[in-house]
Amino acid sequence: MANPDKDRREYHPAVSILSWLVFALAVELAEPSRLLWLSFAGVVLLASRLSFRRFVSLVWKARWLWIALLMLYAWTIPGILLFPSEYSPTEEGLAAGSLRIGRLLLLLAALARLLTEFSPQELAAGIYILARPLEKIGLDARALAVRLALTLEKVEHLPKAGNWLDFLRAPVNEGNGPEELTLAIPVAGLRDNLIFFAAIAMLGVVLA
Repeated sequence: MANPDKDRREYHPAVSILSWLVFALAVELAEPSRLLWLSFAGVVLLASRLSFRRFVSLVWKARWLWIALLMLYAWTIPGILLFPSEYSPTEEGLAAGSLRIGRLLLLLAALARLLTEFSPQELAAGIYILARPLEKIGLDARALAVRLALTLEKVEHLPKAGNWLDFLRAPVNEGNGPEELTLAIPVAGLRDNLIFFAAIAMLGVVLA
């Protein structure tokens, strides 16, 4: 299923996925005053046109999530009322909701870059590499990688949004999928190591 591949992409998928996880941890643990520094990293990640377009698409698809989060925080966290009414949101709730949305936007920026750099098969190969140590406790890393690759491939070719009732009424396509799926395992290079150490250094600055 997995074969070494010397003609790899510019970045290593497993190292990039691991770096994304470290970045996500840094974003979650960062104090609000330090999120501004992490936002510069988000801008760098969206420097390419394809990454920015993917980011905008992800943000638009999650538009109801942003509204729900802001309303949940604004009307459930006690504090100073925004206007004199029992139905008023609180200033503290709006601030907390905006902060949560800001953290999620930074994660989506990094995710957009990740999805732009790698194909579903390459991401699955990265997951396979990271999951291999878990085979000692019974996890089937190959099955996980294959299912992830097929799922990502299916998501990439979803039809455009339309009437959701028509989508539910449409007949199910029970294709058997490919009989063989080859996932190439690339070789990590110096640039991959620098990206990972940069993510670790970012986490260290956040925790300092």
